[in-house]
Amino acid sequence: MQITLKEYETNLSTYYVYGCAVRYRTRFGFIVNRWFTDEEVEEEEKNRTGFDYRDKRLVTFFKDGDPGKQWGSTLFTGWGTVHIGAATQPQSQFIAIELEDDLVYVIGSGVSYDDALVTSKLPNSPNRGGIRRIKMIDGYAYVCGGNRSVGKRLGKGQWLSHNHAIPPEGDNVDGGFDDIAGFNENDLYAVGGKGDVWRYDGKIWQQVAFPTNTWTNTVCCGGDGNVYISCYEGLTFMGRENRWKKIYDGGINLGFKDMVWHEGKVWCTNDHGLWTIENGKLERVNDLPSEIYVCSGSLSVNDGVMLMAGLGGAAYREDGQWHNLFLRGEMEKAVREKNAE
Repeated sequence: MQITLKEYETNLSTYYVYGCAVRYRTRFGFIVNRWFTDEEVEEEEKNRTGFDYRDKRLVTFFKDGDPGKQWGSTLFTGWGTVHIGAATQPQSQFIAIELEDDLVYVIGSGVSYDDALVTSKLPNSPNRGGIRRIKMIDGYAYVCGGNRSVGKRLGKGQWLSHNHAIPPEGDNVDGGFDDIAGFNENDLYAVGGKGDVWRYDGKIWQQVAFPTNTWTNTVCCGGDGNVYISCYEGLTFMGRENRWKKIYDGGINLGFKDMVWHEGKVWCTNDHGLWTIENGKLERVNDLPSEIYVCSGSLSVNDGVMLMAGLGGAAYREDGQWHNLFLRGEMEKAVREKNAE
């Protein structure tokens, strides 16, 4: 594992990962949520407001840092659901966006700051229904969200909104875009709602004739030139524009949370495991070491590295090999034993 007990106790103890991002092969970021005790779960259920405002952290790992000084974190108090993404343009940075109150935090390239709100109340905002995903395309951070929101981050306090080119859904509060991907900035796909798929060709956005009205979850633009879209319970299609082929009938308990292209294939994950798509065939990855398998949950890829992180910990794949970063169960046990001495 690539973490000391002190680093884990300072940055990750009593928290679990629910989002991750890769800036470069040596820069990883995580959004972590504080783990509730049994008593806190009971109290939270009594006073539930619909939003999860327990403490969060943005945790960073520098693979090329000095041993014992590779991990750091920023605490978010009072933030609701937070999504993490990365960009290498115009600067190399991690971006965290809070869903409910449109808060934005940026860190990297020697700076850290609270950025301008991505609020639906501002004119020309890229957000008209809550940001649900941040993805890097051509080095820039793109966002998508409720009511068919799409935008591109140009720099500090600067966003390019695509919303003027995509009609809103109006009263359909359950719709909107849950994921976005692109071959480049002039060939984008956004998916969400019941088979609601849109494509941008560099000039206009057009709705795609998609062969199902099942809830869509994730999209990946593959290095093979195909677009992969996964839906409720893992129902998956591959194709492009208005030509689609079903490659998996679904039946998985959880739909895929993330799909990425790495090492010549698509990788898919949820809290229950890892799958690949190769030559149009989706298969579960059954030969993972247990210390890697427990890290399933979220995926991010950039600069030749694929990061996977979840309830059990975090690991990354580079040059065909898996490397474990930390195992939550083992580290929490070590913290308890240390504190009991």
